[in-house]
Amino acid sequence: MSRQAFSLDGKVAIVTGAGRGLGKAIALGLASAGAKVLLASRNPANLSDTATTIENSGGTALRASVDISDPVSCAALVEKAEEELGRLDVLVCNAATNIQGSAAGMTPADWQNVISTELSGYFYLCQAAYETMTRQKCGSIIMVSANSSTVGYTDLIGVATAKGGVDMMARNLAVEWGKDGIRVNTLNPGFTEHVPEDGADVAAGDGDLEEDIRTATPLERRGRVEEFANPAIFLASDASSYVTGHNLVVDGGYSVK
Repeated sequence: MSRQAFSLDGKVAIVTGAGRGLGKAIALGLASAGAKVLLASRNPANLSDTATTIENSGGTALRASVDISDPVSCAALVEKAEEELGRLDVLVCNAATNIQGSAAGMTPADWQNVISTELSGYFYLCQAAYETMTRQKCGSIIMVSANSSTVGYTDLIGVATAKGGVDMMARNLAVEWGKDGIRVNTLNPGFTEHVPEDGADVAAGDGDLEEDIRTATPLERRGRVEEFANPAIFLASDASSYVTGHNLVVDGGYSVK
């Protein structure tokens, strides 16, 4: 396989939640592989650093506001990609809530917030992208799931339920849309290094949780956010041209012992 298979030259990608953490790392990775990137967030001001980094490296980055829980907003985002960048080849659904809490104590409002963003929102984005990608007879949709879709955790009922739904959504969309040349996969990260609200990536700390993570992870550490960018490039590029309906777990081999 040549390196050219991993190239995204001439491709256009949308990345939601691109202002920080995994979304930022994935957007930077896709841009480094040659893609023009439409960065999306509920608050476009959060996208400034990501956009500036891409532009300073000679890439193309546009910014857009989106509320992925609203189908109309999702459709407008895809229309912006078509109108201003000419097409849409890659959709990365990454925006998340990360609302945590016990199953017994979760409020209906919190539950609805998680599901409307991390499950319904992904579906609305995919529906919007389908109209464009099916006309092109090609496209790659990557939904950022989590290893919580397959491993049980305490106080993560909403996110885990949404991510489990995302995994199955990808499989079903892959079956329905394969004939249209559209591939649909998930990227399932495990524990990542802490990403504070200010967007600065910092190393994982010490304590009982960190010891538990190191014990249960063969690589004995959290993943760095940039370590999820390369798998995303793989799924976005022709290097994965025969991969669809797959849940790519990137978690250092994490297992509950």
